[in-house]
Amino acid sequence: MVACRPPAPATEANYDPSLIRADSDLAALTRQLAQRDAQRDVSLLLSGPPGSGKSAYVRHLAAAMNLPVLQKRASDLLGAYVGESEQQIAAAFAEARDTNAFLVFDEADSLLGDRRAAHRSWEVSQVNEMLTWMEQHPLPFACTTNLADRLDPASLRRFLIKVRFDYLSPEQSGAAFLRFFGMAAPPNLTRIEHLTPADFALVRRRIALLNGAPSAETLAAMLAAECSERGQGRRIGFLT
Repeated sequence: MVACRPPAPATEANYDPSLIRADSDLAALTRQLAQRDAQRDVSLLLSGPPGSGKSAYVRHLAAAMNLPVLQKRASDLLGAYVGESEQQIAAAFAEARDTNAFLVFDEADSLLGDRRAAHRSWEVSQVNEMLTWMEQHPLPFACTTNLADRLDPASLRRFLIKVRFDYLSPEQSGAAFLRFFGMAAPPNLTRIEHLTPADFALVRRRIALLNGAPSAETLAAMLAAECSERGQGRRIGFLT
């Protein structure tokens, strides 16, 4: 039986540079890597909270470099038998090389976990396999993770570029509110912490499904609920 993979997300449609908060100049980085004579054996570590734009950016970057994306999740690669994970990791790098694709590993902390905390031999050999291929791969690849502190220290030295993504600033949250909902944000939106572009996208999809026309205050309450459900953020003053 052939395993079914979820469809790849849309590329540029999900990327809005004004709604990305990162510790690097992503526009400058994209321009540099998109040059015709730019270095191709580039490795990137994109870390930060879920929904903050890591995957959207790497797809934007791949499009700027005129490369298709080969996306692999940890669940695609981790096997139940000894040696299976290593074989599938090697196969992923080989596939990217053969198809001239920009390889993206999501959930990289599951593939590059700190070997000092390993309890089984395969946990060590799996990381070793990743590190070996990372050093040899001639094309761009990126690893995304929400848990950068769990990565093996040796893996950090393999990444040429490291970018940390963060939650939206209050100004960005207001801009996202206007973009996604077509109305000005209520003043108390600034009291909701830990918002991401994905939160706004999810709430917009939900109201479209319900065919409703909620007020700005109701939309803000829905955003606050998204943060609360993942154990982050403060509830705003007009919520009960």
